[in-house]
Amino acid sequence: MNPSFASAIAPLFSDGDARCMGGMGVMLRDFVYMADPAGDDVYADHANARHVLARLKGQEAPRMPPGGTPWADEKIALFEAWMRAWQP
Repeated sequence: MNPSFASAIAPLFSDGDARCMGGMGVMLRDFVYMADPAGDDVYADHANARHVLARLKGQEAPRMPPGGTPWADEKIALFEAWMRAWQP
């Protein structure tokens, strides 16, 4: 079963996460933003979701969640499962 963005992924981000990252132009709870297939100078495709994942894993700064406890492996795995469900 593929995780739903609205019911499984968006709720993983707290209001504080959404406000903080939204101030940096990262729309954590917006499916259209998160699932955008466009790339950038780092990732050839799906750059928005890939950057969020890298921040969750501590591979990019600022680490997410900002000032909070890093996500458990299960939450990261759920996010990755959601990404695999719609990426080529």
